[in-house]
This record gives sequence, C-alpha cells and structure tokens, in this order.
Amino acid sequence: MAHAINQNAYADYAEQPGIFARLRQAFVDQRKYLATYDELNALSDRELADLNLARPSLGEIARRAVYGN
Repeated sequence: MAHAINQNAYADYAEQPGIFARLRQAFVDQRKYLATYDELNALSDRELADLNLARPSLGEIARRAVYGN
C-alpha cells in the first residue's frame, strides 16, 4: 500500500523561525522601541510642535516605527 506525503504541509512550518529566534527578535524590537521612544521624548515641546507631534502620542509613534502598522 502506497502512502502520499504532502511535503507542502510541512514547508510553511519549517520556514518559521524557532522559539529562541522569535524571543531574540522580540528583545531586539523592544530595545529599538525604547531607544526610539527615549529619543523622541528627549525633544523639547517646541521641537515636537515643529514636527507636528504631541507628547502623549510618542509611544504610539515609536511602536509604529518599530513594529509597523
């Protein structure tokens, strides 16, 4: 009796990074987020106004810069 194995079913799973690679990427992204937020937060209110940014929205801006969307 012959059995067919669908290799494509496993191809998508094999291409995904392992748990340690995802964890490492999460730490890298978190550090980028914090660095971006700190850099924006260091700007004066005048500089933020020149960029048309509000201080309460800095977290969202930093998040979008690092994670997209």
